[in-house]
Amino acid sequence: MKAWLLDYYPPNNTIEFSDSEELDQIYEALGSENPLIQEWSTPTVEFNDVGKPADILNRYSGALVISNKVKNLLEQNHIKHIEFLPLSTSTSEEYYILHVLSIIDCIDPENSKVRTYYDGIPEFDEYSLVLDQAALQGQHIFRIKLPIGDRKLPYIYVSDSLQEILSQSIVGYQLVETWDSEFSWKAKEEEHERMSKEIDNSLLEMFDFDKAKKFARKNKGHVVYSGKWAIKADKDKRIWLGNLQLDGSYSWIMPIYYPPILLGLQWGITEKGKSMFSRLKESMGFI
Repeated sequence: MKAWLLDYYPPNNTIEFSDSEELDQIYEALGSENPLIQEWSTPTVEFNDVGKPADILNRYSGALVISNKVKNLLEQNHIKHIEFLPLSTSTSEEYYILHVLSIIDCIDPENSKVRTYYDGIPEFDEYSLVLDQAALQGQHIFRIKLPIGDRKLPYIYVSDSLQEILSQSIVGYQLVETWDSEFSWKAKEEEHERMSKEIDNSLLEMFDFDKAKKFARKNKGHVVYSGKWAIKADKDKRIWLGNLQLDGSYSWIMPIYYPPILLGLQWGITEKGKSMFSRLKESMGFI
């Protein structure tokens, strides 16, 4: 069993509230697990069109702004414990806030990863949780209650089956695997560390970050590596930043800024003829 974090993708089209006072009220209301539809007064929101279609267009207090397509998918698959709060835009499309009413107390506080402590209260890493499998049986969309107090994680989570339906049907979103009952976050970190070391051991020519960028821009299509990180340049010589995934592939973004940790790393290239993806696949026992 797995749990997937469902979220919007900021570089694509988004929807935002223009009235800050109205947004504050909606934030407070959406924190509730009680239905809101009876008292809901449809707010007017702004559609930000950047030319990149999206079916999930923002997140507010653990609720998502969704397109009519997502609403129809959830209704057709008889997903329960949710409600759709309509929004008004200047477009002809229909948009809603997806308010999830199922809030599950399922975190194993002893085995989940704590990012930091705030006034003695643990702040859990939402990507490194250990969850109670029994509590999630039959739950296809839910939010997660934190072990202490009345707080909740500010995200929506979905089951394997709903993840598959959404990923085959919608655009402009993020689905991130956050828990696997058969592969703990500790095992993932260990495997990630092993893969990162293997990458570093395979590198030939080494240089600092500035030279790595210059090499990538001069040699379009070549990737420069450093542990779990990688950079490459596109045809317009813009630098893309990659983060190593557990399947040996990379998740690529065009960063707004470079994380400071990258600047002090040593970067390198591999020998020609075999991609890093192929090398890592072999090391994991794949042909």
